[in-house]
Amino acid sequence: MKKTRLFGLILVTMTFVLLINFTIVAETMTIATPSDALTLDPIMLSETPTISVQMNIFEGLVHLDENMDIQPGLASSWEVEDDTTWVFHLQKGVKFHNGDDFDAEDVKFSIERAKNHPKSQFKSPVGQVESIEIIDDYTIAIKTNFPYPILPRKIGRILICSKDYVEANSDQHLQNNAVGTGPYQVSSWEKDEEMVLTAYEDYWGEKPEVDKAILKPISNPATRVSSFLSGEVDILMDLPVQDVERVEEAKGVKVVTRPGLRLIFLGVNTQEGPFSKLKVRQAVYHAINEDAIVEHVMNGHAYKAGQFYPDTIFGYNPDVKRVPYDPEKAKQLLAEAGYPDGFTIQFDSSNDRYMNDGQIAQAVAIQLARVGINVELNVQTKSAHFDKVLSRNTDFYLLGWTNSLGDGIQFLDGLLHTPEDSYGRFNLGNYSNQEVDKLIEEAAMTLDEEKRSKIMQEAVRIGIEEVAYLPLHYQQQLYGMKENIKWTPRPDKYVKISTMGFDN
Repeated sequence: MKKTRLFGLILVTMTFVLLINFTIVAETMTIATPSDALTLDPIMLSETPTISVQMNIFEGLVHLDENMDIQPGLASSWEVEDDTTWVFHLQKGVKFHNGDDFDAEDVKFSIERAKNHPKSQFKSPVGQVESIEIIDDYTIAIKTNFPYPILPRKIGRILICSKDYVEANSDQHLQNNAVGTGPYQVSSWEKDEEMVLTAYEDYWGEKPEVDKAILKPISNPATRVSSFLSGEVDILMDLPVQDVERVEEAKGVKVVTRPGLRLIFLGVNTQEGPFSKLKVRQAVYHAINEDAIVEHVMNGHAYKAGQFYPDTIFGYNPDVKRVPYDPEKAKQLLAEAGYPDGFTIQFDSSNDRYMNDGQIAQAVAIQLARVGINVELNVQTKSAHFDKVLSRNTDFYLLGWTNSLGDGIQFLDGLLHTPEDSYGRFNLGNYSNQEVDKLIEEAAMTLDEEKRSKIMQEAVRIGIEEVAYLPLHYQQQLYGMKENIKWTPRPDKYVKISTMGFDN
Protein backbone atom coordinates (compact mmCIF):
# COMPACT_ATOMS: atom_id res chain seq x y z
CA MET A 1 0.00 0.00 0.00
CA LYS A 2 2.82 2.37 0.86
CA LYS A 3 4.61 1.48 -2.37
CA THR A 4 1.47 2.31 -4.36
CA ARG A 5 1.12 5.67 -2.64
CA LEU A 6 4.79 6.44 -3.12
CA PHE A 7 4.62 5.53 -6.82
CA GLY A 8 1.55 7.75 -7.23
CA LEU A 9 3.28 10.65 -5.50
CA ILE A 10 6.34 10.27 -7.73
CA LEU A 11 4.13 10.11 -10.82
CA VAL A 12 2.23 13.26 -9.84
CA THR A 13 5.49 15.07 -9.01
CA MET A 14 7.08 14.07 -12.33
CA THR A 15 3.98 15.16 -14.23
CA PHE A 16 3.98 18.50 -12.43
CA VAL A 17 7.67 19.07 -13.22
CA LEU A 18 7.16 18.12 -16.85
CA LEU A 19 4.23 20.49 -17.12
CA ILE A 20 6.29 23.30 -15.62
CA ASN A 21 9.15 22.61 -18.01
CA PHE A 22 6.81 22.40 -20.97
CA THR A 23 5.16 25.69 -20.02
CA ILE A 24 8.53 27.43 -19.82
CA VAL A 25 9.49 26.17 -23.27
CA ALA A 26 6.09 26.96 -24.74
CA GLU A 27 6.17 30.55 -23.49
CA THR A 28 9.48 31.41 -25.12
CA MET A 29 10.02 31.88 -28.86
CA THR A 30 13.50 32.27 -30.35
CA ILE A 31 13.68 33.77 -33.84
CA ALA A 32 16.73 34.00 -36.09
CA THR A 33 16.52 37.15 -38.21
CA PRO A 34 18.82 38.30 -41.05
CA SER A 35 19.45 41.71 -39.45
CA ASP A 36 18.80 43.71 -36.32
CA ALA A 37 16.59 46.76 -35.96
CA LEU A 38 18.61 49.89 -36.70
CA THR A 39 16.62 52.16 -34.37
CA LEU A 40 13.74 51.95 -31.89
CA ASP A 41 12.53 55.47 -32.70
CA PRO A 42 9.53 54.75 -34.96
CA ILE A 43 9.88 57.75 -37.28
CA MET A 44 13.59 57.61 -38.04
CA LEU A 45 13.87 54.76 -40.56
CA SER A 46 11.44 53.30 -43.07
CA GLU A 47 13.01 49.84 -43.34
CA THR A 48 11.11 46.55 -43.07
CA PRO A 49 13.33 44.71 -40.50
CA THR A 50 13.33 47.79 -38.27
CA ILE A 51 9.58 48.42 -38.55
CA SER A 52 8.96 44.71 -38.02
CA VAL A 53 10.54 44.90 -34.55
CA GLN A 54 8.91 48.22 -33.68
CA MET A 55 5.40 46.95 -34.47
CA ASN A 56 5.62 44.58 -31.51
CA ILE A 57 6.44 47.48 -29.18
CA PHE A 58 4.35 50.31 -30.61
CA GLU A 59 0.89 50.54 -32.19
CA GLY A 60 -0.85 52.78 -34.67
CA LEU A 61 -4.41 54.04 -34.75
CA VAL A 62 -5.22 51.17 -37.11
CA HIS A 63 -3.41 48.08 -38.33
CA LEU A 64 -3.61 45.71 -41.28
CA ASP A 65 -4.45 42.06 -40.67
CA GLU A 66 -2.85 39.08 -42.40
CA ASN A 67 -5.06 39.74 -45.46
CA MET A 68 -3.98 43.41 -45.56
CA ASP A 69 -7.48 44.50 -44.51
CA ILE A 70 -7.72 47.48 -42.17
CA GLN A 71 -8.60 46.80 -38.51
CA PRO A 72 -8.97 48.94 -35.36
CA GLY A 73 -5.84 49.60 -33.34
CA LEU A 74 -5.47 52.42 -30.83
CA ALA A 75 -8.53 53.85 -32.56
CA SER A 76 -11.62 51.78 -31.79
CA SER A 77 -13.59 53.35 -34.66
CA TRP A 78 -13.55 56.24 -37.11
CA GLU A 79 -15.84 58.02 -39.52
CA VAL A 80 -15.78 60.69 -42.22
CA GLU A 81 -17.35 63.91 -40.94
CA ASP A 82 -17.05 65.67 -44.30
CA ASP A 83 -14.92 65.32 -47.46
CA THR A 84 -11.74 66.41 -45.67
CA THR A 85 -12.35 65.60 -41.99
CA TRP A 86 -11.89 62.21 -40.32
CA VAL A 87 -12.89 61.64 -36.70
CA PHE A 88 -11.07 58.91 -34.75
CA HIS A 89 -12.39 57.51 -31.46
CA LEU A 90 -9.56 56.21 -29.28
CA GLN A 91 -9.30 53.18 -27.03
CA LYS A 92 -9.66 53.91 -23.33
CA GLY A 93 -7.66 52.40 -20.49
CA VAL A 94 -4.47 52.04 -22.55
CA LYS A 95 -1.11 52.50 -20.83
CA PHE A 96 2.38 52.97 -22.19
CA HIS A 97 5.10 50.63 -20.96
CA ASN A 98 6.35 53.26 -18.49
CA GLY A 99 2.87 53.63 -16.97
CA ASP A 100 1.88 56.82 -18.82
CA ASP A 101 -1.79 56.97 -19.80
CA PHE A 102 -2.54 57.05 -23.53
CA ASP A 103 -4.82 59.79 -24.85
CA ALA A 104 -5.42 62.18 -27.74
CA GLU A 105 -2.41 64.36 -26.86
CA ASP A 106 -0.10 61.45 -27.66
CA VAL A 107 -1.74 60.89 -31.04
CA LYS A 108 -1.55 64.54 -32.06
CA PHE A 109 2.05 64.78 -30.90
CA SER A 110 3.14 61.59 -32.73
CA ILE A 111 1.57 62.59 -36.04
CA GLU A 112 2.98 66.11 -35.89
CA ARG A 113 6.42 64.77 -34.95
CA ALA A 114 6.37 62.44 -37.97
CA LYS A 115 5.40 65.35 -40.20
CA ASN A 116 7.75 68.01 -38.83
CA HIS A 117 10.86 66.33 -37.44
CA PRO A 118 13.73 67.12 -39.86
CA LYS A 119 15.00 63.53 -39.76
CA SER A 120 11.61 61.82 -40.06
CA GLN A 121 11.28 59.23 -42.83
CA PHE A 122 7.50 59.17 -42.33
CA LYS A 123 6.61 62.57 -43.73
CA SER A 124 4.83 61.03 -46.72
CA PRO A 125 2.09 59.15 -44.79
CA VAL A 126 1.06 62.41 -43.10
CA GLY A 127 1.97 64.79 -45.91
CA GLN A 128 -1.67 65.62 -46.64
CA VAL A 129 -2.65 66.20 -43.01
CA GLU A 130 -3.57 69.87 -42.70
CA SER A 131 -4.47 69.95 -39.01
CA ILE A 132 -5.31 67.82 -35.98
CA GLU A 133 -7.94 68.89 -33.46
CA ILE A 134 -8.35 67.31 -30.05
CA ILE A 135 -12.09 67.11 -29.40
CA ASP A 136 -11.67 65.40 -26.03
CA ASP A 137 -9.21 63.04 -24.36
CA TYR A 138 -10.30 60.14 -26.55
CA THR A 139 -11.47 61.80 -29.77
CA ILE A 140 -9.47 63.56 -32.47
CA ALA A 141 -10.39 65.12 -35.82
CA ILE A 142 -7.83 64.99 -38.63
CA LYS A 143 -8.35 67.44 -41.48
CA THR A 144 -6.67 66.79 -44.84
CA ASN A 145 -5.73 69.19 -47.62
CA PHE A 146 -8.27 67.56 -49.93
CA PRO A 147 -10.52 64.47 -49.94
CA TYR A 148 -8.13 61.69 -49.03
CA PRO A 149 -9.69 58.21 -48.99
CA ILE A 150 -6.48 56.42 -48.05
CA LEU A 151 -5.91 58.39 -44.83
CA PRO A 152 -6.69 55.52 -42.39
CA ARG A 153 -4.17 53.24 -44.09
CA LYS A 154 -1.58 56.01 -44.25
CA ILE A 155 -2.10 57.17 -40.68
CA GLY A 156 -1.74 53.59 -39.46
CA ARG A 157 1.95 53.75 -40.43
CA ILE A 158 2.53 56.29 -37.66
CA LEU A 159 3.32 54.38 -34.47
CA ILE A 160 2.17 56.28 -31.40
CA CYS A 161 4.65 57.43 -28.75
CA SER A 162 4.16 58.94 -25.31
CA LYS A 163 4.34 62.73 -25.66
CA ASP A 164 5.76 63.16 -22.17
CA TYR A 165 8.41 60.48 -22.63
CA VAL A 166 9.63 61.77 -26.00
CA GLU A 167 9.78 65.37 -24.85
CA ALA A 168 11.78 64.36 -21.78
CA ASN A 169 14.45 62.50 -23.78
CA SER A 170 16.88 63.14 -26.63
CA ASP A 171 16.67 61.64 -30.11
CA GLN A 172 19.77 59.61 -29.30
CA HIS A 173 18.11 58.14 -26.21
CA LEU A 174 14.96 57.28 -28.18
CA GLN A 175 16.97 55.35 -30.75
CA ASN A 176 17.87 52.77 -28.10
CA ASN A 177 15.02 52.96 -25.60
CA ALA A 178 11.43 52.32 -26.65
CA VAL A 179 8.24 53.04 -24.73
CA GLY A 180 5.08 52.06 -26.60
CA THR A 181 1.62 50.62 -25.96
CA GLY A 182 2.20 47.34 -27.80
CA PRO A 183 1.93 43.76 -26.54
CA TYR A 184 5.69 43.54 -25.96
CA GLN A 185 8.29 45.69 -24.27
CA VAL A 186 12.08 45.57 -24.61
CA SER A 187 13.73 43.78 -21.68
CA SER A 188 17.26 43.90 -23.09
CA TRP A 189 19.05 44.70 -26.32
CA GLU A 190 22.60 43.88 -27.31
CA LYS A 191 22.85 45.33 -30.80
CA ASP A 192 23.52 42.77 -33.53
CA GLU A 193 23.53 40.05 -30.86
CA GLU A 194 20.13 39.67 -29.19
CA MET A 195 16.95 41.53 -28.36
CA VAL A 196 14.61 40.15 -25.69
CA LEU A 197 10.95 41.16 -25.81
CA THR A 198 8.61 40.27 -22.97
CA ALA A 199 4.84 40.45 -22.88
CA TYR A 200 3.59 43.67 -21.30
CA GLU A 201 1.51 42.72 -18.25
CA ASP A 202 -0.81 45.73 -18.51
CA TYR A 203 -1.42 45.40 -22.24
CA TRP A 204 -4.93 46.61 -23.10
CA GLY A 205 -5.61 44.05 -25.83
CA GLU A 206 -5.69 40.27 -26.05
CA LYS A 207 -2.83 38.65 -24.15
CA PRO A 208 -0.32 36.95 -26.48
CA GLU A 209 0.49 33.27 -26.12
CA VAL A 210 4.24 33.85 -26.32
CA ASP A 211 5.48 35.43 -23.09
CA LYS A 212 9.05 36.03 -24.22
CA ALA A 213 10.59 36.40 -27.66
CA ILE A 214 14.34 36.30 -28.27
CA LEU A 215 15.34 37.90 -31.57
CA LYS A 216 18.77 36.80 -32.77
CA PRO A 217 20.12 38.73 -35.77
CA ILE A 218 22.36 36.38 -37.77
CA SER A 219 23.43 38.00 -41.02
CA ASN A 220 25.34 35.01 -42.39
CA PRO A 221 22.78 32.72 -44.10
CA ALA A 222 24.75 29.51 -43.50
CA THR A 223 25.14 30.30 -39.80
CA ARG A 224 21.45 31.14 -39.56
CA VAL A 225 20.47 27.79 -41.08
CA SER A 226 22.89 25.90 -38.82
CA SER A 227 21.47 27.55 -35.70
CA PHE A 228 18.00 26.49 -36.79
CA LEU A 229 18.84 22.90 -37.65
CA SER A 230 20.74 22.51 -34.37
CA GLY A 231 17.57 23.46 -32.47
CA GLU A 232 18.87 26.76 -31.10
CA VAL A 233 16.03 28.75 -32.65
CA ASP A 234 12.35 28.05 -33.27
CA ILE A 235 11.86 30.14 -36.41
CA LEU A 236 14.31 30.89 -39.20
CA MET A 237 13.63 34.07 -41.17
CA ASP A 238 14.72 34.31 -44.81
CA LEU A 239 15.58 30.68 -45.38
CA PRO A 240 18.15 30.76 -48.23
CA VAL A 241 16.75 29.33 -51.45
CA GLN A 242 19.68 26.94 -51.79
CA ASP A 243 18.88 25.39 -48.38
CA VAL A 244 15.15 24.76 -48.86
CA GLU A 245 15.53 21.11 -49.83
CA ARG A 246 17.96 20.45 -46.98
CA VAL A 247 15.55 21.88 -44.39
CA GLU A 248 12.60 20.04 -45.91
CA GLU A 249 14.43 16.76 -45.38
CA ALA A 250 15.34 17.52 -41.75
CA LYS A 251 13.30 15.98 -38.91
CA GLY A 252 11.12 18.00 -36.56
CA VAL A 253 11.03 21.10 -38.74
CA LYS A 254 9.05 22.42 -41.69
CA VAL A 255 9.41 24.93 -44.51
CA VAL A 256 6.69 27.58 -44.82
CA THR A 257 6.39 29.74 -47.92
CA ARG A 258 4.20 32.69 -48.85
CA PRO A 259 4.06 35.00 -51.87
CA GLY A 260 5.57 38.29 -50.79
CA LEU A 261 4.78 41.90 -51.63
CA ARG A 262 8.36 43.03 -52.10
CA LEU A 263 9.42 43.96 -55.63
CA ILE A 264 13.10 43.66 -56.50
CA PHE A 265 13.80 46.20 -59.23
CA LEU A 266 16.45 48.19 -61.05
CA GLY A 267 16.47 51.96 -60.78
CA VAL A 268 18.15 54.30 -63.25
CA ASN A 269 19.00 57.99 -63.58
CA THR A 270 16.35 59.12 -66.06
CA GLN A 271 17.67 62.68 -66.28
CA GLU A 272 21.37 62.32 -67.05
CA GLY A 273 23.65 59.82 -68.77
CA PRO A 274 22.71 56.89 -71.03
CA PHE A 275 19.51 56.06 -69.13
CA SER A 276 18.07 59.50 -69.86
CA LYS A 277 17.23 58.02 -73.28
CA LEU A 278 14.06 55.93 -73.34
CA LYS A 279 15.45 53.50 -75.93
CA VAL A 280 18.40 52.69 -73.64
CA ARG A 281 16.03 51.88 -70.78
CA GLN A 282 13.93 49.76 -73.12
CA ALA A 283 17.07 47.99 -74.35
CA VAL A 284 18.13 47.08 -70.82
CA TYR A 285 14.63 45.80 -70.07
CA HIS A 286 14.73 43.52 -73.15
CA ALA A 287 18.27 42.36 -72.27
CA ILE A 288 17.34 40.93 -68.87
CA ASN A 289 16.33 37.28 -68.80
CA GLU A 290 14.26 37.27 -65.64
CA ASP A 291 13.18 33.64 -66.18
CA ALA A 292 16.82 32.64 -65.84
CA ILE A 293 17.25 34.75 -62.70
CA VAL A 294 14.19 33.17 -61.07
CA GLU A 295 15.28 29.66 -62.02
CA HIS A 296 19.03 29.76 -61.40
CA VAL A 297 19.60 32.55 -58.88
CA MET A 298 16.38 32.22 -56.87
CA ASN A 299 16.02 28.44 -57.34
CA GLY A 300 12.43 29.01 -58.45
CA HIS A 301 11.49 30.85 -55.24
CA ALA A 302 10.42 34.17 -56.80
CA TYR A 303 7.69 35.43 -59.15
CA LYS A 304 8.53 37.30 -62.36
CA ALA A 305 7.30 40.90 -62.18
CA GLY A 306 5.83 43.00 -64.98
CA GLN A 307 4.91 46.08 -62.98
CA PHE A 308 5.48 47.85 -59.69
CA TYR A 309 3.34 45.72 -57.36
CA PRO A 310 1.56 42.33 -57.46
CA ASP A 311 -2.10 41.71 -58.22
CA THR A 312 -2.97 41.52 -54.51
CA ILE A 313 -2.37 45.28 -54.26
CA PHE A 314 -5.08 47.85 -55.06
CA GLY A 315 -4.32 49.66 -58.32
CA TYR A 316 -2.71 46.70 -60.13
CA ASN A 317 -3.13 46.92 -63.91
CA PRO A 318 -4.00 43.49 -65.39
CA ASP A 319 -3.30 44.73 -68.92
CA VAL A 320 0.34 45.58 -68.28
CA LYS A 321 2.70 42.69 -69.08
CA ARG A 322 6.44 42.28 -68.80
CA VAL A 323 8.32 42.92 -72.04
CA PRO A 324 9.83 39.74 -73.54
CA TYR A 325 13.48 38.81 -73.20
CA ASP A 326 14.95 39.75 -76.57
CA PRO A 327 18.71 40.49 -76.69
CA GLU A 328 18.64 41.22 -80.43
CA LYS A 329 15.92 43.81 -79.90
CA ALA A 330 18.07 45.24 -77.09
CA LYS A 331 21.06 45.64 -79.42
CA GLN A 332 18.86 47.31 -82.03
CA LEU A 333 17.49 49.80 -79.52
CA LEU A 334 20.99 50.60 -78.23
CA ALA A 335 22.13 51.35 -81.77
CA GLU A 336 19.10 53.57 -82.40
CA ALA A 337 19.88 55.42 -79.17
CA GLY A 338 23.41 56.17 -80.35
CA TYR A 339 25.22 53.35 -78.54
CA PRO A 340 25.95 50.72 -81.24
CA ASP A 341 28.98 49.55 -79.23
CA GLY A 342 27.25 49.83 -75.88
CA PHE A 343 28.65 51.82 -72.95
CA THR A 344 30.15 51.41 -69.48
CA ILE A 345 28.07 52.00 -66.33
CA GLN A 346 28.54 51.43 -62.61
CA PHE A 347 25.86 49.27 -61.03
CA ASP A 348 25.25 49.72 -57.28
CA SER A 349 23.81 46.87 -55.22
CA SER A 350 23.65 45.57 -51.68
CA ASN A 351 24.82 42.06 -50.85
CA ASP A 352 23.10 41.53 -47.49
CA ARG A 353 19.67 43.15 -47.69
CA TYR A 354 17.51 41.11 -50.07
CA MET A 355 17.45 37.42 -50.88
CA ASN A 356 20.53 36.74 -53.06
CA ASP A 357 20.85 40.43 -53.93
CA GLY A 358 24.57 40.19 -54.75
CA GLN A 359 23.98 37.21 -57.03
CA ILE A 360 21.10 38.98 -58.77
CA ALA A 361 23.39 41.94 -59.46
CA GLN A 362 26.03 39.62 -60.92
CA ALA A 363 23.43 37.94 -63.16
CA VAL A 364 22.20 41.33 -64.43
CA ALA A 365 25.80 42.37 -65.19
CA ILE A 366 26.45 39.18 -67.17
CA GLN A 367 23.22 39.53 -69.17
CA LEU A 368 23.88 43.18 -70.03
CA ALA A 369 27.41 42.33 -71.16
CA ARG A 370 25.87 40.10 -73.82
CA VAL A 371 24.31 43.13 -75.51
CA GLY A 372 27.41 45.31 -75.21
CA ILE A 373 26.87 47.10 -71.90
CA ASN A 374 29.92 46.90 -69.66
CA VAL A 375 28.76 46.86 -66.03
CA GLU A 376 31.15 47.77 -63.24
CA LEU A 377 29.69 46.14 -60.15
CA ASN A 378 29.75 48.06 -56.87
CA VAL A 379 28.37 45.59 -54.33
CA GLN A 380 28.37 46.75 -50.70
CA THR A 381 26.75 46.12 -47.33
CA LYS A 382 23.22 47.48 -47.04
CA SER A 383 24.24 50.42 -44.87
CA ALA A 384 26.82 51.64 -47.39
CA HIS A 385 24.49 50.91 -50.31
CA PHE A 386 21.57 52.82 -48.79
CA ASP A 387 23.81 55.76 -47.94
CA LYS A 388 24.85 55.94 -51.58
CA VAL A 389 21.53 55.51 -53.33
CA LEU A 390 19.44 57.57 -50.88
CA SER A 391 21.78 60.50 -51.51
CA ARG A 392 20.97 60.06 -55.23
CA ASN A 393 24.65 59.42 -55.94
CA THR A 394 23.92 56.65 -58.42
CA ASP A 395 22.93 56.16 -62.06
CA PHE A 396 22.06 52.46 -61.91
CA TYR A 397 21.09 50.52 -58.78
CA LEU A 398 19.22 47.54 -57.33
CA LEU A 399 16.59 48.08 -54.65
CA GLY A 400 13.49 46.49 -53.15
CA TRP A 401 10.10 47.98 -52.29
CA THR A 402 7.16 46.60 -50.33
CA ASN A 403 3.65 48.06 -50.60
CA SER A 404 2.89 47.52 -46.94
CA LEU A 405 -0.30 49.62 -47.17
CA GLY A 406 -1.94 47.09 -49.47
CA ASP A 407 -2.47 50.00 -51.86
CA GLY A 408 -0.36 50.92 -54.89
CA ILE A 409 -0.47 54.61 -54.07
CA GLN A 410 2.44 53.94 -51.71
CA PHE A 411 4.71 53.17 -54.68
CA LEU A 412 3.19 55.84 -56.92
CA ASP A 413 3.54 58.58 -54.29
CA GLY A 414 7.01 57.61 -53.21
CA LEU A 415 8.75 56.42 -56.38
CA LEU A 416 6.85 57.50 -59.51
CA HIS A 417 5.86 61.09 -58.74
CA THR A 418 8.33 63.90 -59.45
CA PRO A 419 10.29 64.59 -56.25
CA GLU A 420 8.63 67.59 -54.58
CA ASP A 421 7.18 68.33 -51.14
CA SER A 422 5.93 65.02 -49.69
CA TYR A 423 6.03 63.24 -53.07
CA GLY A 424 8.84 61.27 -54.68
CA ARG A 425 10.90 60.77 -51.55
CA PHE A 426 12.35 57.53 -52.95
CA ASN A 427 12.30 58.53 -56.62
CA LEU A 428 16.07 58.23 -56.69
CA GLY A 429 16.37 58.36 -60.48
CA ASN A 430 14.33 61.59 -60.65
CA TYR A 431 11.79 60.20 -63.11
CA SER A 432 9.36 62.98 -64.01
CA ASN A 433 6.20 63.07 -66.09
CA GLN A 434 3.60 65.78 -65.49
CA GLU A 435 0.76 63.59 -66.72
CA VAL A 436 1.74 60.84 -64.27
CA ASP A 437 2.01 63.41 -61.47
CA LYS A 438 -1.53 64.63 -62.17
CA LEU A 439 -2.87 61.06 -62.20
CA ILE A 440 -1.21 60.26 -58.86
CA GLU A 441 -2.52 63.43 -57.26
CA GLU A 442 -6.00 62.79 -58.67
CA ALA A 443 -5.98 59.21 -57.35
CA ALA A 444 -5.06 60.51 -53.90
CA MET A 445 -8.26 62.57 -53.70
CA THR A 446 -10.72 60.30 -55.55
CA LEU A 447 -13.24 58.70 -53.20
CA ASP A 448 -14.86 56.37 -55.76
CA GLU A 449 -12.78 53.16 -55.61
CA GLU A 450 -13.48 51.98 -59.17
CA LYS A 451 -12.56 55.35 -60.64
CA ARG A 452 -9.52 55.61 -58.39
CA SER A 453 -8.29 52.18 -59.47
CA LYS A 454 -8.50 53.13 -63.16
CA ILE A 455 -6.55 56.33 -62.54
CA MET A 456 -3.80 54.40 -60.76
CA GLN A 457 -3.73 51.76 -63.50
CA GLU A 458 -3.14 54.46 -66.08
CA ALA A 459 -0.23 55.86 -64.06
CA VAL A 460 1.24 52.35 -63.89
CA ARG A 461 0.84 51.88 -67.65
CA ILE A 462 2.72 55.07 -68.46
CA GLY A 463 5.42 54.40 -65.89
CA ILE A 464 6.11 50.94 -67.32
CA GLU A 465 5.98 52.13 -70.96
CA GLU A 466 8.53 54.81 -70.12
CA VAL A 467 10.58 52.29 -68.10
CA ALA A 468 10.75 54.54 -65.07
CA TYR A 469 11.99 51.42 -63.27
CA LEU A 470 12.83 47.90 -64.42
CA PRO A 471 10.87 45.33 -62.37
CA LEU A 472 12.66 42.02 -61.83
CA HIS A 473 10.62 39.82 -59.49
CA TYR A 474 8.48 39.62 -56.39
CA GLN A 475 10.13 37.72 -53.58
CA GLN A 476 8.76 34.51 -52.15
CA GLN A 477 8.94 34.51 -48.38
CA LEU A 478 10.75 31.46 -47.01
CA TYR A 479 10.75 30.37 -43.37
CA GLY A 480 11.98 27.40 -41.43
CA MET A 481 9.91 26.50 -38.35
CA LYS A 482 9.85 23.77 -35.77
CA GLU A 483 6.87 21.51 -36.37
CA ASN A 484 5.08 22.64 -33.21
CA ILE A 485 5.01 26.32 -34.23
CA LYS A 486 1.66 27.92 -35.05
CA TRP A 487 2.15 31.00 -37.20
CA THR A 488 0.99 32.28 -40.58
CA PRO A 489 3.50 34.78 -41.99
CA ARG A 490 2.14 38.09 -43.25
CA PRO A 491 2.49 39.16 -46.90
CA ASP A 492 4.21 42.40 -45.80
CA LYS A 493 6.83 40.34 -43.91
CA TYR A 494 6.25 42.11 -40.60
CA VAL A 495 6.74 39.65 -37.75
CA LYS A 496 3.98 40.10 -35.18
CA ILE A 497 4.92 37.85 -32.28
CA SER A 498 1.46 38.20 -30.74
CA THR A 499 0.09 36.06 -33.62
CA MET A 500 2.47 33.19 -32.83
CA GLY A 501 1.93 30.15 -30.67
CA PHE A 502 2.71 26.47 -30.08
CA ASP A 503 0.79 23.27 -30.73
CA ASN A 504 0.51 21.34 -27.48
